[in-house]
Amino acid sequence: MLNLFTLAMVAFIAALIDTSLGMCYGTILAPILLIAGYSPEVVVPTVLFSQLIVDIGGGLTHTKVKNFTRKDIRVALLVAIPATIFAFLGVFLNVNLPKIVTKIYVGLIVTILGLLLLLGIKLRKTSKRLLFISSIAGFNKGFMGGGFGPVVVSGQIVLNHDVRPSVSIGDIAEIPVCIAGLLAFAVLGKLSFISIYLIVTIPALIASLIGPHITMKIGQKNYTEKVIGVATLAIGFITLLKIVLS
Repeated sequence: MLNLFTLAMVAFIAALIDTSLGMCYGTILAPILLIAGYSPEVVVPTVLFSQLIVDIGGGLTHTKVKNFTRKDIRVALLVAIPATIFAFLGVFLNVNLPKIVTKIYVGLIVTILGLLLLLGIKLRKTSKRLLFISSIAGFNKGFMGGGFGPVVVSGQIVLNHDVRPSVSIGDIAEIPVCIAGLLAFAVLGKLSFISIYLIVTIPALIASLIGPHITMKIGQKNYTEKVIGVATLAIGFITLLKIVLS
């Protein structure tokens, strides 16, 4: 069983990556918590709660360093509203549906988005496409605790959105999604605050104040899309590989 210091360090690293690249917090932290012996009913709300704090801290910092500006508010709403609605559905199915079903589709979608980024393929940005991507991402968050950022951030970039606002929107739009997920767990009677919440949240919050500064620097480089593409593709591939091996 992993010790608490290790879990705190994993949370810090996951939050640093999440607030700088817009992905991987739940994708990294959720399986580590499972390995540490926590049940899925504890893992998902733990990730949702700590992610909420990370997104608030990261969102404020993204705004401060101008990764997120007023002109990005409309896109953030187009991401946040459907994602929040579908997060409720994800939580409900978390209790009632085999995990392998969602893992397969998450793995496939994330892999495809990663390939599109690496190949430099861009699609015309439309509200319908953004709503579709956001709905999938919200469902992922409610169902698994992760899989929001890789879909939202890479999806926005594929739809010709700049890197810096794409990353910041991914963090900011996730705030109501996390709230919705926590409320859904509360309604289902599966939410109880325990010490692991604080153990991962405090170091994650510290990291969230650093990550946006990294976004500001790397967002000005022409290789950033490829970095996000590689990260997205790796997440999708690892998700599918775990299914095959299990």
